[in-house]
Amino acid sequence: MSDDIPSISSGAVGSRFVTQSEIDTAKARRDEQWKAAYARLGQEPPPQPQEDSYDGRSLAEKLAANRAAKQEEWEEKTKLANQFRALEEDEIMFLDSVRERQEEEERERKERDGKELKSFREAVASKVVVKSPPPVEPPSKPVTSTKTAAPSAPAKKSVKNSLKGVVVKKKPKSAVDTKDKKDDESPPDPKRRKISGAGS
Repeated sequence: MSDDIPSISSGAVGSRFVTQSEIDTAKARRDEQWKAAYARLGQEPPPQPQEDSYDGRSLAEKLAANRAAKQEEWEEKTKLANQFRALEEDEIMFLDSVRERQEEEERERKERDGKELKSFREAVASKVVVKSPPPVEPPSKPVTSTKTAAPSAPAKKSVKNSLKGVVVKKKPKSAVDTKDKKDDESPPDPKRRKISGAGS
């Protein structure tokens, strides 16, 4: 009976199978060829990748292990998120009191800065007033309203009378006289008045 059963290694079916020893010899031959090729180039061959060792587990066991590894990874990621908790009432009250105190300090600082800024501006303004006294307007300027125009003529005469004996240069005197004549003839112009005030 044993003669009736054909061997796997013999016949057409047996020629399709390869033994482990044949695989090892083919692999060793291929490694030798790679080493020889790199030796001709003068380089060192790269390290050979390690083949996966045989895992005798069933597919169901491998999938279960992969699923458990993914579950652990997900739990590790969400562990940090689970560490936070809601604040308790006394913690909320403490944080509110800290925030209110900071707001109060900020408001006091702004008020103090405002007062210092105001006092600084007043000091600067007082220094400006002391340094430059208000400009005295010459009496030769015309008055803008028609009611006060009549009294301005005697004022000019009184100024002229009070300046008797004062020596005035000829050019400025003629310029002042021509300005007086023009101002008497035409209505006052605010721009001209500023210019004439700056010139005197």
